[in-house]
Amino acid sequence: MKFILVRHGETEANIGGIYSGWTDFPLTEKGNKDIQDTANTLKKYKDIDIIYSSPLNRTLTTANAISSALKKDIQIVDDLKEMNFGIFDGKESKYIKENYPEEWELWLRDYVNYRIPEGENLLDVLDRIKEFIDKLIEKDKDSIIVTHGGVIQVMITYLLDLGVDKMWHFQCPPAGYVEIEYVDNFGYIRRLSDGKETTE
Repeated sequence: MKFILVRHGETEANIGGIYSGWTDFPLTEKGNKDIQDTANTLKKYKDIDIIYSSPLNRTLTTANAISSALKKDIQIVDDLKEMNFGIFDGKESKYIKENYPEEWELWLRDYVNYRIPEGENLLDVLDRIKEFIDKLIEKDKDSIIVTHGGVIQVMITYLLDLGVDKMWHFQCPPAGYVEIEYVDNFGYIRRLSDGKETTE
């Protein structure tokens, strides 16, 4: 089976260096253009049954573009939301360092286990992602999953049987996607794309 993990298009937060977990930011003009390119690229995955999407607007806008291109329905999944950055959410790192210096240092030292006040830690994200992925594995069908950069990194580590602390080895650009083949409980990356492919 294939997991096609698609990141939403570029947002104002992406270019502004803002932590945007559950805070919603609109796509930029570039982001809106890029998701159309990605949607056209993903037409090759015509055999998928459904598109799963995070409920946040930046992902739904991206999923709608893909849905229009593939003529497939969208199923919204709350567990696909980005990490909840709590008191950091919607703020630039400079502001966080100045206003929450202790919390910032604790998070940098142990980003896996430290739960940001009013938010999540990385293990919380992993738990909800594991539950979602395990259900898809049981169905054994190819899936397109439209979600967020951090969630994609966590998904890759889980599907490749790596520790979640290895997530930083994998980067998916806005409007990019990762194709993971999963056979007999073994996952491997077949493609990592910026979404602008013109040929197979």
